[in-house]
Amino acid sequence: MLQTFSSIIDFDVQTKSIRGAINPLANQVAIMSSYYNKKKSVKSRKLLQHAKHVNEICYELIKFAREVAKEHPDVEYELNQACNRTCDVYNVMKMKIEGDDKHDSAGTIIDIAKQLINNVARILIVTDSADLILIDKTIEDVKQCLKAVEQCIEFCDLDEIFQKLRSVMDTLMKQIASRQMDLLDTQKKDELGLVRSMWMRCKDRLYTSSRVAIVHPELESGVTNRNLVLQEINESIKKLQAIIKGRSSSESQSKAGILASCFEEFEVSVIFANKMKREQQALLQNNLAMIIKEASSIAESASTREERQQNIHRLCKDCEMLLNVLIHSNPDCNNDKHIEKICWTTGQLRHYLQLATLDHIDDFYFLPHIPFQWLYSISAEGAKDKNQLRESEQEMVQHVLNLEMIARMACSLSVESYHNKVVRFAIANIANLVKQVVFATRSLANQPKSELIKKNMDVYKKAWSKELNNLVEAVDEITPVNEYLYISISHAEENVELISQILDAEFSYQNENNDGEKNWADLDQTVDALINRTYRVLNVIREERRKVVDERYLGNDPVMGRCHHLAKYTLVETKKLCDEIVKEGKPKKDALKKKSGDVVSQLLKLQVAFSKATTRCDAYIESFYAECDSTEHELNRNSLSIAVDKPLQTCLKICAILKVVVSNVKSGDCIQHWPVVVQKLKELNTETGALDFCVRDIITNGRSSAVKADLIMEYSGRIVECSRHALSVAMKDMSHYVCYGELFVSILSSAKTIISHIPEIYKGCLLSSSKRKKVFKK
Repeated sequence: MLQTFSSIIDFDVQTKSIRGAINPLANQVAIMSSYYNKKKSVKSRKLLQHAKHVNEICYELIKFAREVAKEHPDVEYELNQACNRTCDVYNVMKMKIEGDDKHDSAGTIIDIAKQLINNVARILIVTDSADLILIDKTIEDVKQCLKAVEQCIEFCDLDEIFQKLRSVMDTLMKQIASRQMDLLDTQKKDELGLVRSMWMRCKDRLYTSSRVAIVHPELESGVTNRNLVLQEINESIKKLQAIIKGRSSSESQSKAGILASCFEEFEVSVIFANKMKREQQALLQNNLAMIIKEASSIAESASTREERQQNIHRLCKDCEMLLNVLIHSNPDCNNDKHIEKICWTTGQLRHYLQLATLDHIDDFYFLPHIPFQWLYSISAEGAKDKNQLRESEQEMVQHVLNLEMIARMACSLSVESYHNKVVRFAIANIANLVKQVVFATRSLANQPKSELIKKNMDVYKKAWSKELNNLVEAVDEITPVNEYLYISISHAEENVELISQILDAEFSYQNENNDGEKNWADLDQTVDALINRTYRVLNVIREERRKVVDERYLGNDPVMGRCHHLAKYTLVETKKLCDEIVKEGKPKKDALKKKSGDVVSQLLKLQVAFSKATTRCDAYIESFYAECDSTEHELNRNSLSIAVDKPLQTCLKICAILKVVVSNVKSGDCIQHWPVVVQKLKELNTETGALDFCVRDIITNGRSSAVKADLIMEYSGRIVECSRHALSVAMKDMSHYVCYGELFVSILSSAKTIISHIPEIYKGCLLSSSKRKKVFKK
């Protein structure tokens, strides 16, 4: 057996370049080990050839390292020392290869080769440290440029400093990109990618805020704004230095949420709860206590609806009570039903916590830009009322804190480790940006006519919109779509009920007091909430449909058609009626009630259409996989009784091809994989034709009843027709189909027919010949 890479190399290799340089040597040593004869333990000609090849490669690498040492004085001494040690081992190996000493065994030569490779690996690691030293020097140049930006007081010097800073930063980004591509550790690669994106985000903000700080030194907010940007860049550079030194932050790790992990651990451990030791039972109870604590925190949050709040508290008490009963029960008794009840209760608790989280997401994420727009409008007017400016700043900061809290809440329940990491990055970016936005708006409020401050504010508007959209999209990725639609539509129903109550109250007040003033602010606000919530639902559905429907044929998709009608007509008419009541005082109470009710009824129909469009294909896929697995199991079971024959090989190959087709159809980026689907369907067409020929040959030469033979040949012809149909469907112009989902269902239907007929065909082949082995051999 060949030795593995890790058994030959004594230490961890972190880069692809080092592994790529050592791999040929390690392969040679592994081959040498395979020639090693433990009984005779003598040198062979082939072993010496491989040893000579290893020595030649090592000699070339030593020459390369000597040249690198001349170019990099920082590592020259250490690199030369490593080269000298390697040369000593190289000379020993050379003597063993060229000598005729009969006492030299093959094992001795292999051990020397391993020692030589480890010395070469040390040389490559020292050589790699030269690149890290270059990055470190570039970082020092960046720090000097940033310090020059902070100390710059002349407007004319700023452009020159920034030109140098951009040049040095571009060099650093290229070095980081090269390092990122070379690393093997995905976590460190992601961290370096984050550092690279930092400069792209911050460079425009740093330039415009620095100009404001120089031109308007009297504005403390402008200087603070510039310093906050510098602080963000410096913190990223510190992270970069830590990554280069081999340290990683726990925040950048891909991991499931805290609550999700606690639920998984609890449900696995509770099976053995009554058989555990006391210390283990205490740990299990502590795990449940942590779940209950987090669940109570979510239940008591502002947006959690009363019904879900009561259910969460009830389920927490039930879980605690059931666990105590299980722990104190008799270990010898059968507690399967009790354990099943605990798992069902924790599943229900997780479900209601998910719904409570969606309550918060729907309440806060459907209008995330409003606080910033209000703060910007107040600042652009000059903010004569300082108290109003402070209130708007506090509201915006509080709004961002709510968004962060809800995002972390969604992460805690999510098992999507990668998407959780993306959400955490988005939270960190928005938290850094909100402080800078507050001071930028203060500068605008103090100098609303300054062109420099306006340009600075425009940069922050774009940055804020981009980062906020990134956070919303990241949270949407870990949000289950169907549950979100259910929650959002229920909230829309609450808005409709509130609209009806406001209309009844205001019109009854108008009838009783004809001269009284009507307060329509609540009505206008509630209608806007209904409309904006509906727009967000439409955006979520559109994004989901774009994943499975080609952009060219979105116009023919019925779900997209419903979205378009609801956005273009129903919502526009609802807003128009509201404006007529609020601004013109027209008595259109019943019309607004009816139209707002139409919004909810159309949302419900849209939800049904979307669910049908997404679940129909999923149902076909699930049933196909189940049938395909049972077919493969039956074929393999029959193959135990006879030799592996051509029909069996062909049937198994057909199953494998169909699984590849279905897996590509099921994937999220199936449109990109469509050429693979077409290619596999062509292979399927060839294999079904070969199976049909083989089946007909066996039945013709065998002995079976006419009815059975006709039935088997009919099945065989049908699978050939189905494979041809699937291929012709895949090759057609997509405009023949309403959406890709219909196309997938058509192909999967053919695949299911093929899978269902294969066992019968194979059994018929086995039973149709009395001289089975001769026929199979033929």
